[in-house]
Amino acid sequence: MAPRTFTYALHIVTTPEKLWAALTQNEFWQQYWNGEWQIESEWQKGSAVHFSTADGKPYSVGEVLESDPPNTLVYTWPNPETLGQVPPEKLTWKIASSGPGTVRLQLLHEDIAESYFDSVGLGWAAILSSLKTLLESGTALTFHPRDGGSL
Repeated sequence: MAPRTFTYALHIVTTPEKLWAALTQNEFWQQYWNGEWQIESEWQKGSAVHFSTADGKPYSVGEVLESDPPNTLVYTWPNPETLGQVPPEKLTWKIASSGPGTVRLQLLHEDIAESYFDSVGLGWAAILSSLKTLLESGTALTFHPRDGGSL
């Protein structure tokens, strides 16, 4: 079966700049991912995106395909289990003002293998809820990614 796309949108009381920082700064990333993952990049088109486990063990390396701060960020997210067998998954983050003090975040997660699709949807619901809570209250949600679906 062909790869699938997961789309999710939400509104967050924040600024585009703060949301961009949350998507690109490892310190923010680790908070709303419950310390599960680390991410590092220069966030320029063509630069590498390094994904590591919580303990710093390299997981995979993607590539920034588009970077237009604080509006659009697109990068690949290769799955080491399917590397070379299928195209890498791709994340597209679109940020836009949606009202006074409110930002709309849209995520497109593309090229998901059929076998991972259901868990991706569950995982993003938890992660993006945690991101929203972090930006609005200063504290990320505490959840168990393996129980609520994981990416």
